[in-house]
Amino acid sequence: MDGLTSADLQGVLMFVEDAWAAAGEHPFPLETLQALARLIPCDVIGYAEMDRVARRELDYVGNAPDTGDDRFWEIVDEHPLCRHQLAYADFSAARLSDVISRRRLVNSRIFADWFRPAGIEAELEIGIVRSRVRTRNFVLERTSGDFSDRDRAVLEIVRPHLARIYAMSELRRAVSDERSAVGEQDRVAGLTPRERDVLELVAAGLSNAAIAERMWISPGTVKKHLDNIYDKLGVANRTAAAALVNIHR
Repeated sequence: MDGLTSADLQGVLMFVEDAWAAAGEHPFPLETLQALARLIPCDVIGYAEMDRVARRELDYVGNAPDTGDDRFWEIVDEHPLCRHQLAYADFSAARLSDVISRRRLVNSRIFADWFRPAGIEAELEIGIVRSRVRTRNFVLERTSGDFSDRDRAVLEIVRPHLARIYAMSELRRAVSDERSAVGEQDRVAGLTPRERDVLELVAAGLSNAAIAERMWISPGTVKKHLDNIYDKLGVANRTAAAALVNIHR
């Protein structure tokens, strides 16, 4: 923490507290990114989760304009920071200027095709997981001037906190999914044996007439059973009801 002032450390503590408070369904809502941009001044900031094997963006939050341009995958292999991360599995806070000289950068194709058109002069990046396959990175960019040693140190300090926020968000999501699945199982378990038989035949694709013939009951009785099933399961039709059976088989 050499070079950081007490004000810097106080700012880090406030940001971490705000980031934990803001985390919800998404671990990093835009307000968290905006708070990070106040802690480390920048013009563009984003959080991106990428599948580097399938070459697709899984998640993005940030203030970059949506241009509908998917050129990132065309230039990613030449991006100095991306190349550094993948080569060394080093996702610590790093600036463009840490991995490539200014002269080489401005003479590169990626600068001409990517940075210059966007007006970007400097970039600072961290990854919160050590994975070459599925990266989860924060990217900060400036249109003028480089990031300082202070900026890089501050971002490195908050990195483990961001990683823990992400991990806690994933745990909450898993618990929520499990509770939802258990709730669906409880609803199915609340059916009478006769209703469960009807539902199983619905899930097998049988029509009301076929179910009536199979169970030696009238089509009207099948319809009455289905009405009760829909009400107990909280669904509107046979497709949704059958889906609950198929999920838990």
